[in-house]
Amino acid sequence: MTLERTWHWLIDRIDEYEAHAYAYQHARYFGRTKFQVVEILETAKFGKMLILDGKIQSAALDEHIFHEALVHPAMLMHPAPRRVCIIGGGEGATLREVLRHALVEEAVMVDLDEEIVALCREHLPEWHRGAFDDPRVHLLHEDGRVFLREEPGTFDVIVLDITDPVTADFGPETYRVIRSRLREPGILALQALELNLGDWETHAAIRRALRPIFPHCRSYSAYIPSFRAEWGFLVAAANGELLHQAPALLEERFAARLARAAAEPGGLRFYSPQTHGRLFTLPKDLRARLEAP
Repeated sequence: MTLERTWHWLIDRIDEYEAHAYAYQHARYFGRTKFQVVEILETAKFGKMLILDGKIQSAALDEHIFHEALVHPAMLMHPAPRRVCIIGGGEGATLREVLRHALVEEAVMVDLDEEIVALCREHLPEWHRGAFDDPRVHLLHEDGRVFLREEPGTFDVIVLDITDPVTADFGPETYRVIRSRLREPGILALQALELNLGDWETHAAIRRALRPIFPHCRSYSAYIPSFRAEWGFLVAAANGELLHQAPALLEERFAARLARAAAEPGGLRFYSPQTHGRLFTLPKDLRARLEAP
């Protein structure tokens, strides 16, 4: 007699018309911080999965796709990213990718929820891989928007890796503050929710909020299997040339900055100069919607 495994099911409700179900065996952690409900589940298909307030943040199988796509396009577009600021990114994986660039002299990470960072350090070591212990890191626990208003220094690249509701809530006032903290030539990179024909409106709203502050914005996307979605990202800058680097220059910078990281065990698994072109190649009908007045 063969006994079938009994699974629990996580239901990720996308909106009133769509939901995805994920089988998991057990919860590695369940609790509440001062700011949010935290679950770390051992799923059947995607391995460990981090869920905040019921929304999937990342999974072991494919977190590298999200974090490499978020970080490396902007970092390679910039001629010399030496001081980088990350807002959010509690898992430490965005920090991990930033630190792959040897040019980086200081990485300031600001995450409001100190408990989340501690939980990820304990339960998700595959995500951060010791990044928090790098001497170039300055880790702060405060509101990222307050930090940016009060920080006297400037950055070459600012990366927003914050939860979907906070991302959607950012507006022109916050983006003006961010631009004031970017030294020229500076680039902002952010995760910007789903980007496909079924769900593109919120991404477009974020892009519209950016445009009065950053005259040059480019949308791009990568498919994240655990999200079951083509996921959107944005890069923005005052200097449009930064966002349209020649493929040969990107390959040159990749070889100089990331070739060693790409060859290391557990190194880059998704991003490459060839992947870069695919990320920014959006379908015609989607481009038309994003570029419409």
